[in-house]
This record gives sequence, C-alpha cells and structure tokens, in this order.
Amino acid sequence: MATAKITDDDFLCPICLDFFKEPVILECEHNFCKSCIDTAWDFEDIILCPVCRHELPVKKYTVNRLLSKIVETAEMTQQCEEAGKPRQEQKKECLLQSHECLEHKEPLKVFCQEDGSPICLVCTMSSKHAGHTFQPLEESVSMFQEKLKIAEAILKHRMNNLNEYQRKQERLISGIQKKAQSFEQHIKSEFATLHQFLQNKEQQLIQQLKDETTTITGEMKENLQKIEKKNETIQRQISAIQSKLQQEDPLLFLTGIKDEIERTMKEYEKEVRHRIYVGVVSKNLSPGVYKGPLQYSVWKEMLSVVNPGLSPLTLDPNTAYPNLVICKDLTSVKYSDIRQKSRNDHKDFFFYFCLGSEGFTSGKHYWELEVEVNEQSCFVWTVGVTKTSSQRKVLSKRNPEDGYWVLTLSNISNCIIMELTPNFLMYDEKRQKVGVYLDYEEGQVSFYNADNMSHLYTFTDTFTERLYPFFQYHPFGIKPDTAPLKLSHLKL
Repeated sequence: MATAKITDDDFLCPICLDFFKEPVILECEHNFCKSCIDTAWDFEDIILCPVCRHELPVKKYTVNRLLSKIVETAEMTQQCEEAGKPRQEQKKECLLQSHECLEHKEPLKVFCQEDGSPICLVCTMSSKHAGHTFQPLEESVSMFQEKLKIAEAILKHRMNNLNEYQRKQERLISGIQKKAQSFEQHIKSEFATLHQFLQNKEQQLIQQLKDETTTITGEMKENLQKIEKKNETIQRQISAIQSKLQQEDPLLFLTGIKDEIERTMKEYEKEVRHRIYVGVVSKNLSPGVYKGPLQYSVWKEMLSVVNPGLSPLTLDPNTAYPNLVICKDLTSVKYSDIRQKSRNDHKDFFFYFCLGSEGFTSGKHYWELEVEVNEQSCFVWTVGVTKTSSQRKVLSKRNPEDGYWVLTLSNISNCIIMELTPNFLMYDEKRQKVGVYLDYEEGQVSFYNADNMSHLYTFTDTFTERLYPFFQYHPFGIKPDTAPLKLSHLKL
C-alpha cells in the first residue's frame, strides 16, 4: 500500500483540517475528530453533519479504529518530512498555532474571503459566516502576496513614467531658460547702437520677457512639483507594500490587507477612468515678440531720432495673374476686370497671385504692405513668403507643408478663404498695413501690425530653397481699379 501523505484529504478532519485524532464515523459515513464533532455539536441547536448537513436524531457516532491506525502511519510520515523542512516554514507554522479565536479559543486556521480576516474552524459553522467562502491561511497568504506583487509592479511602472516626465520637464525648463537668455542677448545686441535712446524700451522688453519666462517656467515648475509629489506618494505606497511583504506574522500581514489592496487599485483605476494623468507642460517663448525686427520696431516709436528709410520691394509681372495690374515702378498692384496680355505661362499663378521680383536664400529681410479699400468694398488678401517649388497652377492650401508661410486678412466675417490658410485675421480699419519679417538662417517668418509693430503671428521652420515675397488678392466685392497694394522693403 502506498505511504500516506499529509496532502491526502482522506486522513484530514474536515473541521480542523488536521490529521484525525480519535476518529469517529457518523451514520452518514463522514469521519471527524471526536473532540471536533463534540465541540461543533455544542454550538448547534440541531444535530447535523458538518459536511453533508444530514440531520441526526441523537448525538451518536462510532470510533473508527481502522482509520485511526492509517492516520498514525500518516503522522509518522509527516514527522519524517517535518524534520527536513526549512526553518522558515516551521517558524510560520509556529506563528499560526500561536493565534487563537477570541470567541471560541480555537486556532485561527482559515481565512474568510468575504470578511477579509482569519477565523477558526468553529466560526466557519456559525451563522455569522453562513454562505461565506473559506481558504486555508497559507493559501490566502500566497494569493495576497501575488496581488501585492502585481500592485507593486503597476506602481513601479507608473513611477518610471513619472520619472521620465520629471526628466523631460526639467529639460524643457532648462531649454526655455536657455532660449530666454538667447533672446535677451539678441535684444541687447539689437539695441546696442541706440542704447542712449532705447534704454527704457530695452528694459521694458526684457522685463516682459522675464515675466513671460517666469509665467511659463512657473507653470512648468508647478507641474514638476506635482510630478515629484506624485512620485513621493507612489514611493511611499511601494515602501508600504515592501514592508508588508516582509511581514512574517500571517495575522498581521492579513490584517486590513484586502482593503489596502482595493484602495490602491481603486485609486489607480480612478485615475485611468477619469484620465487623471500627470504629464508634461510644454510651452514656449514667442520669437516673433523678442527676436523680430526690433530696431525697426522701435524706430516707429522714435521717428524724430531714427530714420533709416525703406528701399523699394518690386513685384514680378511674369508671376502676376492676368487681372492684376502692376504699376510701372513695380511697387504697387491693383485689380482690374480687364485681363492683361498673356505672360509667361509656366510662371502664372492660378488664383490672383503675384510674387516679388527678388528671392532670398539668406539674411534678414523686412518689408511692409499697405492696402486701401473704399467703404463699399470687401477685401481678402494674403501675404507672406513661398518657396520656388510651391504649387502654383492649382488652388492648393496655403500652409507650410505646401511651401507657403502666409497670413490672410479680411473684413468679411464669413470669409471662405479660411479653407486656404488657418492663419486668418479680421480687420475693421479701411487702411491695412502689415510688416513681414524673414530671418532665413533662423527659419523665422513673423507678421506685425506695421502701424505700431505689434506682433501678429510667427512661423518657425527650416528653409532649403529660395523664398519669394508672396501676395494674393481675393476680389470679393472689390470694384475695378481699386484696392491698390503698395510695397516697401528694408534689408537689415
């Protein structure tokens, strides 16, 4: 016959889950320890079998001598195996045996999954735990250890993400601060030759830059603090879990373990469900405000002191749409119902376009465009730069991806030209004057209100081709021979 093992359920009492001691058999043929069945019946008004719940007329059982001998053999086998057990396992068993149920004074041997606490075997038969699910303590410890390890892995993953956000945020803050320093140096160099007259303006712009930098970096640092705070919170949670995992006392380990895990996971699920993420705040300083044509901008405020003048920017008749009439000096253009003589077809634009005569492959350039319209006219016009290879024959969208860095202005509230360019401004004045600034090496195209040099919009890109000044009329409601466009150009 095979040697009996401790894992054989036939040798274990269903009440104490240990080897039978003085085994007895009921009429329903279920076996129990004599002391276990006596104790169980002492707490029951009706005499029942704890296993099959068969009702018995009287407290009656028979000593099972055969089972007693078999169990003795199994116990001897257990003792031999116990001798080879690691000290850690023996220590755990001693800890298990050292705790008793406060109500029944019985060893705590099972774990109630519904109540989340260890209980004795007598508790399993009480009405308080009716319908509950029970599990041996060792299995419960292993189960919750695995759950804690999963929770720890999730928290570590989140902490790694937060660490990466922290590093990225720190790099962005450093980049903003370096860029602010670069802009400040540029501002100072631009004002070098006019320092006596421009000190107030210089300090004003520097302060504005510092305020904007403080605002942007303030938001970033505040977000960085949130990242660090969240990181610390998770680190504390991980430390608590690691401390819990090192707890050797099963009762202390399991005390509150279910609520602790549920609380940790619910907090994580809540953040995922509501998309409460700690990310990176990414803002930037505007080069158009601090690194545009500053000398010319201040010149507008100091006409009595500085007067550099503007050199003319001419238009290329070979690129003009047939309904656009260019004046003899090539510095202004107007719309006409009469189509002009055919020009070089391979250069013609499809829809009321015209280019400047001079293209740029380097340097800093600034020019102004002025349009005049009467009270009865509606105007829509687009200005900026375009590259040599941009599409000209079809009505394509005017955006950087297609080689257009342009701004559209209009006094028509429902202007359909918005389909052509997303950079759209409404103007109420009858007379419009816009400044265009190109810094080829820096990849910057900025637009300004030429009357007060207030910044309108800035593109930043990388230029690899020759760029030409670009103009477009959209003659919605414009009368013939009206809306002249005048040009002037300053090379800095």
